[in-house]
Amino acid sequence: NMVSTIHNSSMVDVQRRHGQVKKPLCISEYNMFMKGVDRADQLLAYYSLPRKTVKWMKKVALWLINCAIFNSFTVFKKVNRNSTLKYKAFLLKLAKAWATDITVAAVPASDTDIVQSGPSVRTRQRPQVDPPGQLSGDMRKHILMKIVKSEYCKKKHPSRQCCVCAEHKMKSRTAYMCNLCVMPLHKGERFQRYHMRKHF
Repeated sequence: NMVSTIHNSSMVDVQRRHGQVKKPLCISEYNMFMKGVDRADQLLAYYSLPRKTVKWMKKVALWLINCAIFNSFTVFKKVNRNSTLKYKAFLLKLAKAWATDITVAAVPASDTDIVQSGPSVRTRQRPQVDPPGQLSGDMRKHILMKIVKSEYCKKKHPSRQCCVCAEHKMKSRTAYMCNLCVMPLHKGERFQRYHMRKHF
C-alpha cells in the first residue's frame, strides 16, 4: 500500500527482464529515485551500531555516526572507482584506524583502561623489585598490554598473579601487565594504585 499526495491511481508500463508489466505510477517513480536510499538503509541494517543501548539519545547519536560512516564509504567508492572494497571491510579498516589513533595519541592521567595488544614475542618475567619508573607521574608511558604465552604454556589465555593483590595476600590473576614496569596488574583501580602510591 502506498500513500501519496502528488500521484493519482494511474498505471504505467515498466520494462522488466521478461517483458513489460503494469505498475502504479507512484511505485514506478519510487523505484526510480529511491535506490540509493534503499541501499543505504539495507547496509545500515546489516551493520548497525545502536543495538547496544536502550537510551534513545545514544541511539540517535550512534545512528548519525553510522550514517556518517556510510556517507564516507560512498565518497570513497566515488573517488576510487576501481576499488573492490566492501562495506564490511571498510568498517573493519576504519575501526582499526580509530583504535590505532587512540593508543598512539596522548592519554590523560585518569584514563587507565586503554589496552594494547601484546607483542609477538614471549612476555618478559616480572622484576623482583619495583622498577624506577613506577611513580614517574607520566601515565602516558604506562599502558596495559596482554600477556603473551610461551611455547610451553598449555592455557589458551595466559595469566599471572596481580602484584597489588599479592601484596594484600589475595590470590587474583590477571591477563594484563604494564608495558613499562613489566608488572601484572588488573585494569582500573589496581593499575592506578600501583602507579600512584609507594605503599600500594
